Parts: sequence; structure tokens; C-alpha cells
Amino acid sequence: MIKFATRTINQFMQQQKDLFAHYKQPLIKEDSYVTGLKLANSLKGSELVPFIPINGRQVNFYYCGPTVYSNSHLGHARTYLGIDVIRRTLRDYFNYDLLSVMNITDIDDKIINGAKLANQDFLEFTKVWEKDFFSAMEALNIELPDVITRVSDYVPEIVTFIEKIISNGYAYDSNGSVYFDVQKYLADGHTYPKMRPEMNADLLQEGEGESQANKQSEKKSPNDFALWKASKPEEPKWPSPWGEGRPGWHIECSVMASAILGNPIDLHAGGIDLIFPHHDNSLAQAEACFNCDQWINYFIHLGHLNIADRKMSKSLKNFLTIDEVLKRYTPRQIRLNFAIHQYDAVMNYSEEQVEQAISKDKAYQEFFQNTKIYLRESQVTGPQKWTQNDFQISNLLRNTKQVIHAALLKNFDFPTVIDAIDKLINQVNVQIAGKTVRAPLVSSVVQYVNFILGLVGLNYQTQNSNSSDIKSIMAEVCSIRDQVKLAARKGEFEAISNIVSQKQFQYEKNLSNGIVDCINQFQQQVLAASQEKNKQQLFQLCDRLRDEQLFELGIKIEDKDKEQASIWKQYDPKELKLEREQQQKLIQQKELLKKKEEEKKKQEELEKLEKAKVPPKDLFLSQLDKYSEFDEKGIPVKDKEGNELSKKQKKVVQDLWEKQNKLHNQYLETLKKQQQ
Repeated sequence: MIKFATRTINQFMQQQKDLFAHYKQPLIKEDSYVTGLKLANSLKGSELVPFIPINGRQVNFYYCGPTVYSNSHLGHARTYLGIDVIRRTLRDYFNYDLLSVMNITDIDDKIINGAKLANQDFLEFTKVWEKDFFSAMEALNIELPDVITRVSDYVPEIVTFIEKIISNGYAYDSNGSVYFDVQKYLADGHTYPKMRPEMNADLLQEGEGESQANKQSEKKSPNDFALWKASKPEEPKWPSPWGEGRPGWHIECSVMASAILGNPIDLHAGGIDLIFPHHDNSLAQAEACFNCDQWINYFIHLGHLNIADRKMSKSLKNFLTIDEVLKRYTPRQIRLNFAIHQYDAVMNYSEEQVEQAISKDKAYQEFFQNTKIYLRESQVTGPQKWTQNDFQISNLLRNTKQVIHAALLKNFDFPTVIDAIDKLINQVNVQIAGKTVRAPLVSSVVQYVNFILGLVGLNYQTQNSNSSDIKSIMAEVCSIRDQVKLAARKGEFEAISNIVSQKQFQYEKNLSNGIVDCINQFQQQVLAASQEKNKQQLFQLCDRLRDEQLFELGIKIEDKDKEQASIWKQYDPKELKLEREQQQKLIQQKELLKKKEEEKKKQEELEKLEKAKVPPKDLFLSQLDKYSEFDEKGIPVKDKEGNELSKKQKKVVQDLWEKQNKLHNQYLETLKKQQQ
């Protein structure tokens, strides 16, 4: 049996290999730029294959853009954040010379229907949603591609492309429409569908976002798909040799990608839901036009996004737009939430998982803030001889680089990358807290961490950069505030007057006027409170400066113990405010959960009390559907048919009776004590 099972598995594996036998791995040439990167290639059934560009370091990269007919949603964020990270990694880590192209689909059945409902010209309609898409991409810090193509700009090229397919014998016109001849394509030795070769004829029906039932009579085969559609009277139309019409969905990408990147193309990407029919049909069309065997060398697909374990859908009321999510979380938190999931795996989006991203974002912010303070306070003129701690951090940094390099080579394994960065940060945090590591080494760690997080589209250093004048003034403010608190504790009110009257801060170049205003106001209020010898008010003013005035300007002051000076950190004011709201929301959720648990416990106690009131003799008397005869204690002796209970059944009811007897006696004892 074991040998049979092994043979069966081997046969299955061989069948899988045979399904993708059409794929030809690009050969390494003399000028090839080989990094060791391996990609999950859908043309090989997601098998990891070495990435070999066609021309040296140059990589031509096409990815499917949005169909602009509605709000940009979280599914878009999943796809385009994933592609953004891949692009940054190819370019900035592996040093490929990248040329990227993304299309905008502005001719489509959904667009035509949406424009009709909105009573708009279809191009005016798409401009609204195209703007919404690019605004969302900008908010998420997703870089624009090198080239953007719109279908409406490429209709003449689409017509020419279709004419070439017809002349090659792989398409035919019918009633003003043009269809791809799947049977002729297969008969000539081509493979279709390449990425879903296991699919049977029943599954090969055309999928273009509209029912094709009324078009079947125009086709030679149900499997044939539209390259050009004869337009209905109220639909957009363009001239063609077959009459006025519009492009089919699949042909659009074939033409636009080829128009910019030619044939063959290194890399193509898109959501996994596009594999069939869209991407398989795009491949067939292009290879039919160019009479080639492999138009795309590497096809990568981003995984499905589920919302709380269910597919995102308006009907399920779990449809989330990017605008909605950005009101609750920062772009960094959203990016991190996607980065901790492998790009080509199924991702489940939930509030609990976003909490992990929020926690990581906070940890990264604190790392960069704390190392900034450490480097600000460290002097390279001091002792620089390495200790055991320095060697430990240096070795950890090198090992981290090796782990991350191996992870990136393995199909952009960013979950492993993030985990390695977390471990490095945790160790460095320990060392800087104890001030046991040299500043130049900390600086090297900071630069590397910033570089790797930059691949994810995060840059904490730029966000938290402080101008030199803010550094100097905030150091003084923390000192003044610390001195005021110390003097107030001792009741030295005259000393406070001297502290705050020594300097009124002036407006300086690049310094926020708001910071200067609130600091000077603080000093005036402290001076008045010290003259009135109001200790409580002095502490309130110090807290208000920390918790309200400077906080609203993006400055966070952290108080240490009485022996240590307070420190300050600068953040984006909007993000700092959102962080506080998130914390308050978390507190509210915990309080609500606690309240529910208390109510549940109270309800259980009430139910227990009601149960305890029942005398053991009455416990089974109401269960006449189970029992027909009882003894003097009320314990059942016969079932409802009059049969005597078995030994096992008797033990069960006896145990239940004794448990109820004990519970009822406890109740009576409690009642007796209350009456006394």
C-alpha cells in the first residue's frame, strides 16, 4: 500500500509538471544579470523559478491597473501595495533597471452601465473614479509607474492588433464582432489556457463581465472569446474594418503592454482572480499576434483578500473603501498590515490583525525616536573601544542581513524580513537603554533598518527629522519644565520665578510659531502661579503643556523618574492625534468587553441562583418526556416507556440529584444567614 501511494503521488507530480511543460525558462547569457532571485511563476503552476531578465539588468514590468467605475477599495490596496513593494525591491534592493507600465481600463461593460445610471459621458464618468484611485494611491504612498496607459488612447492600436491576429488565422469576424478562434489556436500546437491547463471545456466559457448567452450563435465554439464587440446604439463606439464597435476586455492589456514593452516581456503581475480568463486570454492573443510561444516570461499573482474570513462584498456589508480605512488608520499602519502577509497568499483582513500592525508601527517609531535621542546625546569623542555588547550587535546585524537576503531571494518573503527586523530592533533597544553600544554602530543599524523598511514604503527618519532650532529650543523647554516641577515639589516658588523669567523664546527661522507661542504662554502662566504659590496649578500647567499644547503640535514629552531628565519626540500631529484616538478606542473596547463579561457573569449567577432554589425532589418531576416513575426522593427509576433505568442511567440521575441537593442546601444556608 505504501509503494502504491508513493507511486500515485509521483504520478500526480509528473502530471503537474506535464501540465506546464510549455514553459521555457529564460537562458542565462553572457550579459545576464543574475541575483539568485526566485519567483512564484504562475506559468509554472506557482513553482519558484530563477528570475533571468531578457536584457542584462533591464526589466520590463507590466501590471493590470484598475477598471475605474467605483470607489477604490481594500482589494485595490492589497494588490497595488503588494506590487509597489515588489517594484521597490526589484529596483532598490536587487538593482534592476526597471521600466514599469500600468493600464487604466476606461472602456468596459461596468463602466458603460455606471455611466448610464449617472447620466454621464463614459469618459467623464471614468475621470471621477480615476481621480479617486490615484488619490488613494498617493495617500498610501504607492509610487506611480513609469508609464500609464488608458484603453481609450489605444483603440487604433487595438484594431491593428486584431487585424494581425485575423491575418495569422486565429480570429474571425461575425456580425460586426471579432472572436478568438480557440480550436484553431490549439490545433496549431499552442497551449491554452497556459496558467489553468487543468480546466475543462465547461469552465472555458468566456468571462468578460457580462452575459454572453445572446452571443453564442455568433461563435464557432462556446470557448471563443471576444476581441472586438459590435456596439449597441447607446454604447461608445469606434470605427473598425468590422463596423463600429469597442474593444473586448482581454485584448486591451495585450495591446497596451506590447505597445510600450514589446515582445517578449519579462514580468507581468495582477490579482489572482484575473488568472483566468483575463490573463490566460491576454497571453493567447499576444502569442497569436506575434506568432510566438512565450510572450511573458514571469507571471506573478497577488493573493485573495478576505474580510473577517469572508470575501469582500457589498451584499455582505464588509466592503471597505480606502477612504474609510484611512480615517481609522495611518498609511504606514495599513502598509505594515499588508507587509506582514506574503503577497501571493490568501490574506484575511480583520481588526485584530490591524492591531498587530499598529503595534509594529509604534515600535518602529519608538526605535527611530530613541536611537535619534541616543545619537543626539552620544559623543564620538568619548571612548570608542568595542565591548562584548558591540560585537554582539555587529554579529546580529550581519546575521540579519543574511536572513533578509535569503528571504528576499525566495519570492519576496517579507513576513520573514519583518520578523528579522523586529528581532534586530529589540536587541538594539536593550543595548541603547543600558547605553552599552557605540553610537557609530547604532547609526549603521538605523541606516540598514531604514533601508529595508523603505522597501515596504516606510521612511520613519524623514517623517521624524527635526530642524536644529527645534532641537535646541525643545531641549531648553524640557529643562525648564523639569526645573519647575522639582521646585514646585520643594515649594521653592521664588526659584520658579527666576527659572521662567530668564528667557522669552523668539521666533526663529524654520521654527513653528505655534511651538514658540505655547511655550511662552506656559512660562507666563507658571510665573503667575508661582507668585500665588499655587503648587497644584503648577503641576497642572506642566501636564497641560505635555498632554495638550505641545501634543497637538506633534511634540510628545516623556517624563522619567525624579532623577532623570524628561525627553521629547516629534511626530506628525495628525498621526499623533490618530494614535491617541486609537488608544482611546482600544480602552473603550476593553471596557465594553469587561462590561459584557460582568453582565454575563451576573446572568450566570442569577441562573445559578434560580437553579439553586429548586428542591432536589422537584428536579426531575417536570421531565415527564423522559421519565415515568420516581422514588421517594424524586429520583427517576423508570423511563417514559416504563422500562427500569439501566445501572449507568441510574448513576447519572443519582449524581445529578446529589449535585442539586448540595446546591439547594447551600442556597438554604445563605437564605438562613440573611434572615438572621
